[in-house]
Order: sequence, then structure tokens, then C-alpha cells
Amino acid sequence: MAETKSLIWDETFPSLLLKGEGTAAFLHGQTTANIFAQKQLDRTFLSCWLSSKGSLKALLEIRISNNLAQIIIICGEINSIIEGFESVIFPADQVKLEVLKPIRRIQKINNYQSWKELTPSWIGNSNFVENEFSNYRKATQEELEIWKIRQGIPTYDREMNGETNPYELGLGDIIKLDKGCYLGQEAIARFFRSKSLKYQLRYWEAAGEIDNFEIGKIFLNTNKDNELKKKVGVVTSSIKIKNSCFGLALIKNNFLDKDMCFSEKDESITIKKPISFSMPF
Repeated sequence: MAETKSLIWDETFPSLLLKGEGTAAFLHGQTTANIFAQKQLDRTFLSCWLSSKGSLKALLEIRISNNLAQIIIICGEINSIIEGFESVIFPADQVKLEVLKPIRRIQKINNYQSWKELTPSWIGNSNFVENEFSNYRKATQEELEIWKIRQGIPTYDREMNGETNPYELGLGDIIKLDKGCYLGQEAIARFFRSKSLKYQLRYWEAAGEIDNFEIGKIFLNTNKDNELKKKVGVVTSSIKIKNSCFGLALIKNNFLDKDMCFSEKDESITIKKPISFSMPF
């Protein structure tokens, strides 16, 4: 029997460079990471860039050293980030922004561990790729898409829709609450204090036609005509593999204790917490 190789996530992402003496201070005030603590570590780390209302605008992976910070945009729109950063960079900040060539990023993946716990590699040398990952196989587009869905990795203009905040998307573990002021901090503090969210991201599975699970379709609490049907969620991502449909949905907070809901066509839908979903409360 042929040996089945483990999979790797191999993808190229848009990237930016911040440089100058004020790089760390600027990023500290713009993102949810404790940049000054991370600056002491020789590794990449995740952070969120938020709106002033606390909604997620980008999910970033950052590597900082001395007066340089390389940034990969895991989820977000690069022109929006450039515009947002440049609008608040002043000469006194002592920082400049540059657009880099897209960076190739590789990470080992599985279906039992959060992607946030696994160390990625930023690739600039093909020999390194050959040696380091010789026992791994690059996931196909279909394999990668279903893995991302199971993990709950948000997608721009889907899960990250201009309204959702990091807690609703399960990114609470990369929000540093003790780091001081940053963009969106007041809104995040309110979410944390109230522990009240409109929705939470959930992974779903169902049998049926993909047309019934398109993005924007709603999930209902029951399929019984003699009971009051209520909207409990909305589809944000979907894919069909063979006879099954999979995806992500934003589910209302008061329905999170249920593990089943129904489509508009009465199909049963199983809902689960995504593998990487994390909440601080």
C-alpha cells in the first residue's frame, strides 16, 4: 500500500514592509498584538487590524526585527491596509511603508490542531522547500478549501464582512487586552466586558444540493410547519464535495447550544465549533 503523505498549506500572500525607528510603536498602536513583547522573539505572530468600531479589517502575520516589520496579509484587502496605514503615518512617527513582492508561505496542516498553533515558514529558497517538506504533499485547492473551512479561517468579504469582530470569528486568542491603546480598543473592551455577541462562527455539514446552501442563505431553527420558524444563522462560505456540502455560517448567540438546524428547503444541518475557534470568555 502506498504511503499517504501529510499535507502542507502552500500559498502566496500579499505583503508589506514597515521600516524606521518608530515601526514597533506604530504597529503597537494599530494592531491587537503586543508588539513590544513580540519584538523580543525571533518568530512570526498573528495580529488583527480593526476598525474604530472593533470590526475585523485584516488578519495579519508579522515578523519584526530591529526597525523592520514584514507583514503577510492572511485575510484582508491590501489597498485598504495601505490607505489606512498611510492616513495615520506622520513624519514624527519615523516609519515608512513599502509594498513587497508577494511572499510564499508554507505550513504543515491537520484536522485536529488549530492552524494558529503550527509554525509557518516564509519561503525564499527552493532548496529549503525541497529539504524541509520532502515528506509532505501540497494540499490541492479542494483539500485546502475544506481544511480552511473546518479550521474556521475567515475569508475577506465573507466571514470578514465589515461588521464581524474578532470574538465572533474565534480570534479572541490573538487579542491582547493588556497592551495599552490601539485602534478599536474601546470597542473590543466593551465586547469583552459585556460578553455579548450577536453571532459566532460555526462549521456546518449537510447533504443536499449546493444551491440550497449558497452564501447568504439562511438557517432556521426548525423544519416543522406547526412551529414558529426563526432565522438562526446565515451562510458565509460553502463547498460541495461528492454528495456532501460543507461551509461556515454566522450563528446567532442564542442558538449556539444546539448542534442542528435546517435549511430553507428543510434539509438537516449539523453545526460544530471550528477547530481553531477561540474565545477568551
